[in-house]
Amino acid sequence: MIKQIDVFVPEELSGIRLNNRILRSATDEGMADSDGNPTEKLIKLYENLAKGGIGGIITGYMSVSKDGTSTMPGMVMIESDNRITKLTEVVNRVHQMSAPIICQIAHCGRNGVAGKAFNVNRISEDTIERVINDFTNAVIRAEKAGFDGVELHLAHGYFLSEMISGHTNKRRDKWGGSIENRTRIVKELMNKIRIALPNYPILIKMNGDEIYSDGIHSDEAVQIAKLLELFGVNAIEVSCGIDWKQMGPSRGEIPVEMIINKFPGIKDMPKPVKAVVRPILPRVMKEVKTEKKYNVPSAKKIKESVKIPVIVVGGIHDLEDIESTINQDGIDYVSMSRPLILEPGLINKFKEHKAQTAKCLSCNYCLIGLYNDPLRCYYGKVAK
Repeated sequence: MIKQIDVFVPEELSGIRLNNRILRSATDEGMADSDGNPTEKLIKLYENLAKGGIGGIITGYMSVSKDGTSTMPGMVMIESDNRITKLTEVVNRVHQMSAPIICQIAHCGRNGVAGKAFNVNRISEDTIERVINDFTNAVIRAEKAGFDGVELHLAHGYFLSEMISGHTNKRRDKWGGSIENRTRIVKELMNKIRIALPNYPILIKMNGDEIYSDGIHSDEAVQIAKLLELFGVNAIEVSCGIDWKQMGPSRGEIPVEMIINKFPGIKDMPKPVKAVVRPILPRVMKEVKTEKKYNVPSAKKIKESVKIPVIVVGGIHDLEDIESTINQDGIDYVSMSRPLILEPGLINKFKEHKAQTAKCLSCNYCLIGLYNDPLRCYYGKVAK
């Protein structure tokens, strides 16, 4: 009989000492100040996660450049050396709680403030090279600030995600076409990172499935993962979907009332117009039904094809989900996001047998709320 892994025992992930096999997956917190620096509120959020028993924290995405910033307020910036001092404070406060913290970095591409100017099919090669340098410098800053590692955001339709996906990348030069060409940007980025920091832990968050016929599917995800391993990536977190198309990454219900009342461009519409829009929204956004462990099938395929650790996020709300993912499905680690917004102490509850499942409804109201306010749980009710 195969010995069952205790998911609460400390474990090492690519040189990062985790308190257990459960990570907090990156979540946009919207808690930077107007200058893009982390606030006390953000630090408290991380401290509460650490106190709540999480194995390790992956921060919300930080922008590697001014033009890579989100259109939603409160994104932390890591585009300048001037950011290091305040980011160091974040790290120190979390480390005082005996938890590791990994910095996720991203460029939002055309889905951010740059808009259409960052269409991956139109930007110049010089711009691509500049973004590679921006990411490299951001990794170096994260290491100087004391982060235990960095996660590169290659999922959910942001810039790097669009570059590696055939759904969005239709380029005909060396940056497009074949999988090798589409992942070239990551290869060159990893080469530069490894020159500067040969042994620093680098994780990648990638899509195992994009739900589009010309996008990344599980078989292609395996090919991409194999290349990422060759490029020197230390671990892969498997997610899915594109943020600006449907509710792909998160799944669950379309938060219609929250969109009507809080989404930019819709919230200020006259009531008669809203009445017309309301029944149309679910059809336009095409709800992707949620299910337990919905990224595990693609993560399993990836895990069977690479030697580096694999993490999976999505549809994991129960202790049983966590244990079966690791012991039956063979995935190394799990990560959670939405359940921890309402219950930052959820992992301790699991460990102490005070709960078996999260209270999260997967209503997705938290995601729409970020367009106006910092991250919080709405529990299926429109905020006043």
